[in-house]
Amino acid sequence: MSASIRAIFAPLFDNLLSELDMSDYIQVLARAAEADTVWVNAELDQALTELDAEMERLATELQVEFEGPGVGMADMHAEHVYRLMVRHHVWDVNTEGWGLKVCDALPNGTKRGMWPVQGTGRLRKQQLVKALPEFFAGFVAAIDAAGKSSLPATGRVRAMAEAFGGTASAD
Repeated sequence: MSASIRAIFAPLFDNLLSELDMSDYIQVLARAAEADTVWVNAELDQALTELDAEMERLATELQVEFEGPGVGMADMHAEHVYRLMVRHHVWDVNTEGWGLKVCDALPNGTKRGMWPVQGTGRLRKQQLVKALPEFFAGFVAAIDAAGKSSLPATGRVRAMAEAFGGTASAD
């Protein structure tokens, strides 16, 4: 009997443990965003890879486009050139889908996805991590404005925003 109960509840526990594990990477990113210096290392790269994967899942469910903060090169005063964007991205003829990417943000750039968040260079990666609190606060507002506050994915995005010190309330 206990084996059959375990078989019934195993998927539920696996999902719960998966969600708890996913929270670990958000804490890594939130701590890095608060720090004076963002250290680009294997732990940060792994956290950004997990963020990319989770945002693909959440963005697919939500399907809310959002232009986030600029992550162009600050030392060249070019933050406006690239932005964090959630949208349906087309990488090539075989690869497309919703997600969070670094996109060309110039008026003639068609908001084309340039890099996954984990695929940027060291300096842009530091800027990107520092921009995550603003990104999540804005993305929550965009989801609310789109009338999608009641979707399950919205709860996860709110939790992510809270981890970065943002507000989670839809009211």
